[in-house]
Amino acid sequence: MTDLAPPDQLRRDARDNRAAILAAARALFADSADVAMCQVARRAGVGQATLYRNFASRGALAAEVLAEHVDRIAALAAEHAGQPDAFFVLLRSLIDGMVGLHGLAVLARRDAETDSQFEPSRRRLAKLLKDPLCDAKAAGTLRRDFAIDDVFLALGMARGAMEGLADPGARSAVAHRVLALILAGIERPAGAA
Repeated sequence: MTDLAPPDQLRRDARDNRAAILAAARALFADSADVAMCQVARRAGVGQATLYRNFASRGALAAEVLAEHVDRIAALAAEHAGQPDAFFVLLRSLIDGMVGLHGLAVLARRDAETDSQFEPSRRRLAKLLKDPLCDAKAAGTLRRDFAIDDVFLALGMARGAMEGLADPGARSAVAHRVLALILAGIERPAGAA
């Protein structure tokens, strides 16, 4: 008799370990960029070898956490496809995500390797926003001169406003205030020419 688990059990364990690692990373990156891999392993309840088998570096782990967030944005985009307010729904969700994953933005600014690993998610996000942005313009609810680059500028403004705020509630409040100011500048009131 062998002590090894059947192959399907090993795969399930591996999936569970990966999910635990990602959940731990999300929780830790919510508050800080200064997350050590050993902290993630400890919080996930896995060994260092398991962690590194799944993610070769902190940057790779952070990139996967961001990619998960973009997956959620993609699902939201699909749910609201063709609706004239879809762009605004996505923009609000992006701001909420920035608040919840604040440490990732700080990490990207500090570490060029991590920042470069985020690039595929940024490109995917730009593609996801393209049609909703065009639909909002066509519906007359968004300024005609607002472009994808402006979305990233607006997100950068919100990220900058959160800089140095340790309290998640304060980050959320300031990010949503920035969003309100941005929306006041880009939304077209009903009946506006």
